[in-house]
Amino acid sequence: MINNTIIVLDGQAGSCGKGKFCGYIAKKYNIDIAINNWGSNAGHTYVTEDNKKIVLQHIPCSLVNEHTQLLIGPGAIITPEILTNEIDNNAELLNHRKIVIHPRAMIIKEKHREFERQNLKNGSTFKGCGSAIAEKVLRLNDVELMKDYYNKLPSSVKNTIVINDTVDYMDNEKSILIEGSQGFDLDINFGINYPYVTSRQCNASQLIADCGIAPFWVKDIIMVIRPYPIRISNKTELGVDCFSGDYSNSNEITWKEIKQRCNAPEDVDITEYTTVTKKVRRVFEMNWDRLKYAVKINCPTQIALNFVQYIDWNAYKCKEYEKLSQKVKEFIKEVEDTTGVPVTLIGTGPNNDDIIDLNNAR
Repeated sequence: MINNTIIVLDGQAGSCGKGKFCGYIAKKYNIDIAINNWGSNAGHTYVTEDNKKIVLQHIPCSLVNEHTQLLIGPGAIITPEILTNEIDNNAELLNHRKIVIHPRAMIIKEKHREFERQNLKNGSTFKGCGSAIAEKVLRLNDVELMKDYYNKLPSSVKNTIVINDTVDYMDNEKSILIEGSQGFDLDINFGINYPYVTSRQCNASQLIADCGIAPFWVKDIIMVIRPYPIRISNKTELGVDCFSGDYSNSNEITWKEIKQRCNAPEDVDITEYTTVTKKVRRVFEMNWDRLKYAVKINCPTQIALNFVQYIDWNAYKCKEYEKLSQKVKEFIKEVEDTTGVPVTLIGTGPNNDDIIDLNNAR
């Protein structure tokens, strides 16, 4: 049996740059098949070399490789309007490719969003994902899966997707990329500070299970992290405060403080905003205990360290490891010493080519 599957997951609380690395890996290794089980409560961003930003909530980021077969698995929680917009907005990149969606992917309705707006007070993005999952688990009479909803989709979307069991497309003679969503520290069972977590599991084992892929097919698990983990804002799109939780015992800091630490230029604004709700992200000191915990459960074979420019702004858009400052190299060493896992991918900026790849250099 061939080990042919790569998993990319976020080792913290999201927004570590999975979209960037998924796109990079899809192109570098010319991935044959990419699959996700995303919900519309998280966005995944890929920025091309010429600064074109691609933001996705349903279609795999491997979209950027024109040869990759795109699959959406049975664990996906789909907002039809978002799926429609993504297909329409990325028609050129799709280039007549079909997106295969599992018939049991769940459809989110307005009632799911309304339920969360009325009942959740723990930092939810109120996209209806948790409510929809709960309804699917309860097997209520009015549950609507993709197989039921297909005929309600616009013609342009129906012509682009195929409703079929995604397992039928799995082939251990081909390369497969599993694109994870959200972050391990938001895992409902293993994440930090329940109930300030998401509505599902976000660990490597669950990602495999959701796709219907045998564990023995896995070749690499790439865990993406950042030097300063984030959480979503306490300010919601509903205009009310909604506490999103602390970060275990890590101190919350400010983007201004990070800017001072990395010595970013005065005219550079490093403040980050959430992909979906466009609110300022909360930011924290690195939590080394949580990092060790994430490694223990996910057993990554590689770590992708993104946003190293927040350690030292001289690393911004650096393309060579030798040109990184000693400050950045010492942080990388601390990550490797703490986890026992090699840092093989280093993100130095937002674009696809802002990556130092050490897989062939160390």
